[in-house]
Amino acid sequence: MLMSKKENKTVDALEITNATVGRRGFIKGAGAVAGTVAVGSVAGATTAKAAKTQLNITTWMGVEPGRKEAWESVLGKFNAQSTTSEVKLTGWPFAQYVNQVLTGLEAGTLTDDLIMSTPDLAVRLFKSGYFLPLTDAVKAAGVTPNPKIHAYVTKDGACYGVSIVTVNFGLLYNSELFSKAKIKPPTTPEELLAAAKKLTKKPNQYGFWHPNIMAEQGDFWFNMQNWVNMYDGVWAVGKTPKANSPQVVKAMQLWLDLYNAAIPKGINNAAATQLAANGRVAQGFWVSAAVNVLKSTNEAVYAKLRSVALPHASHKAASRVHPISLNKLGKNKAAATEFLTWLFKPENMADLTMQCLDFIPPFPEMANVPAFKAYLKTLPWIDGFLTPPSVPITPMDMMGDFITKSDEYGTIILTNLQSAINKKKTVKQAMDQAQKELLV
Repeated sequence: MLMSKKENKTVDALEITNATVGRRGFIKGAGAVAGTVAVGSVAGATTAKAAKTQLNITTWMGVEPGRKEAWESVLGKFNAQSTTSEVKLTGWPFAQYVNQVLTGLEAGTLTDDLIMSTPDLAVRLFKSGYFLPLTDAVKAAGVTPNPKIHAYVTKDGACYGVSIVTVNFGLLYNSELFSKAKIKPPTTPEELLAAAKKLTKKPNQYGFWHPNIMAEQGDFWFNMQNWVNMYDGVWAVGKTPKANSPQVVKAMQLWLDLYNAAIPKGINNAAATQLAANGRVAQGFWVSAAVNVLKSTNEAVYAKLRSVALPHASHKAASRVHPISLNKLGKNKAAATEFLTWLFKPENMADLTMQCLDFIPPFPEMANVPAFKAYLKTLPWIDGFLTPPSVPITPMDMMGDFITKSDEYGTIILTNLQSAINKKKTVKQAMDQAQKELLV
């Protein structure tokens, strides 16, 4: 959805009044409504200081409970000690984020100094030349970005984005609900469906959650993209789509069976958040970042969360690296590099990671921070998101050359899936039609 010129401007105060949920399709009560203008959040700012350079970070994280507060805390520390720069968050809720960033960059109006990206968006922007190398900041901070997770934003030895959060998918479940039902966490697709059915007691309790409305298509596709891993499938190989491959069809059929038996239908992510916060959602495939929002929503339910790897033989699961990058269109590259140098210091990145309830270091130097080592021992829900047992698969692995058109690919898949949801076609017929459209 495109905004008017007036709406497209970022603002410097939280202008959000109603709760929605963000990209992970669970407890991302981000306090935003579809169509609402961007959010800006100043951390550690008092009165405007003419001597300080104002730096903007374009992101969706300024509207995520838990993560918003973590960023404000860390930026507040930088702003308090810096005599030259003041940093704030600006941006849009996740459902609007990719479209707004692409529109702003193409129009030349998005001149914020730093940009955070999803993996899919990062590939697009990197290949289009919007990122600048982070060599100076990385060298000054004395860190070595993990080459494996940063390969897709690296060229000629220079890193053009450093992960601000890397998240893996896992099966996150409410251990109290499982215990009461005398059910163990599933290890196979068949066990998953059986457990979800047993744990469903409509309308009071649901055995599984997954976004399922086209009004929140970004969240729907974000989560659905991962489903091909259940049968070791991919969405594409190079330029060839695989929408109707046996693996994809089986994965979509499993999803539809869960949808019909155990998923609350037609509700938005905000409503799902409330269900989960009330202990009325038993399990789901979520990224680890969702845990922070649930903790911010309900500490009592957070204490009951546990995880296992996705319930299939190979344990493959989507792993998503979200980098922060220098915007080519930014006006304050030197000041932005100074901030990144500070942020990339192992102790500062560890602080941000811990406050966000994340756990995957972007560089090995952070793993040696004593506080971070101690922190990892305090996360009882972490097991299923670790490698091993989880086997991380990147969006690039799943999407092939379609990674730069992931949202468009998702639109075709989800639009055709509606015919199977509405019982007008079988899943196979729906995916056959999607394949035809993708080949055009």
